[in-house]
Amino acid sequence: MNIESSERNNLINLELNFMPITSLLKRDILKSSTYSRQSKKLLFTTFNCAKSQLIPLEVMQKMHNDDLIMALTGLAGGILNNGSTCGVVIGGAVSSAMIRDKELSGQWMLEDEIQLLDEIRAYVSWFENRFNTSLCRERKELNYQRITVLGLLNPQKVKGCVARAGESMEYFVKKFDSTKKIQNESPCHNPQTAEHCAQKILKEIRKETEIGNEKLERISAALDGGIGLSGGGCGALSGALMALGLRYALDPKNTEPDKLRNIYKAMDSEFFTMAKILVKNFIKEFEYFECSRITGKKFKDWDEFSEFRNNASCDALNKFLVEKTIEIINIKE
Repeated sequence: MNIESSERNNLINLELNFMPITSLLKRDILKSSTYSRQSKKLLFTTFNCAKSQLIPLEVMQKMHNDDLIMALTGLAGGILNNGSTCGVVIGGAVSSAMIRDKELSGQWMLEDEIQLLDEIRAYVSWFENRFNTSLCRERKELNYQRITVLGLLNPQKVKGCVARAGESMEYFVKKFDSTKKIQNESPCHNPQTAEHCAQKILKEIRKETEIGNEKLERISAALDGGIGLSGGGCGALSGALMALGLRYALDPKNTEPDKLRNIYKAMDSEFFTMAKILVKNFIKEFEYFECSRITGKKFKDWDEFSEFRNNASCDALNKFLVEKTIEIINIKE
């Protein structure tokens, strides 16, 4: 059964039922509520909090990106269930970049990327103010190591995830309903020279393995500096996991719901086996998951991040991730 396509069709049908309402305000309230409910429901059908943000926003923007859905598989539960940045936050950040990429027709300028990162940092700040933290491990009521099997958790514990998914979706529905479409009429004469965390990893892995694509790399700019320069989950590690997810994660469209749930429960699919090896080696080498803890810095703006991004410690981390990910892929292939 095509789980995610079915979710999209259900959402579209709900929207059509609301169309006769003449009051714009009332229609917007209903629209926000519809996407929020859909996001909550997706927690129990995809077993992935990051996808709970991405899929409804794809529907809202009349988009479809299966590659991105697959790539987010390992970013739930604070990066492969390790309690770092909440998958809801990562899904929201990546969705913002996806929508911007559509509006820019893929023709990014550096100023577009900086604006995106500023908007994502504002979103992370909102999330932290609303829920006290953006890290799974700091939630006392949640066993974050079982975050991807939400359907198997105690309802009293999972309600926090449901609330976060729903309210985050309302945040984005309001944002993208009220934001003017980006107008990028200036031709992109100069190639980008900026370094981006996940983007660099994805490009180098694609060069060696042919896994990935340019669209995914553009969108991954959202993960810079620990998600919108907020110091959270390491963007480079997230990029490596995105590459593995794109190639090896289970496709919910071709996997029965019961089988999918059991695989997430045991975390023993091909993808999870490979991803756990990568994460285990990353922990051994760098100890931490968060950008701010790895670098010892919280970046105040793009200039400070960009200056630091080119230093030897980041280069070493990138080299490690690219080599280890390719090594894991080669063993499988």
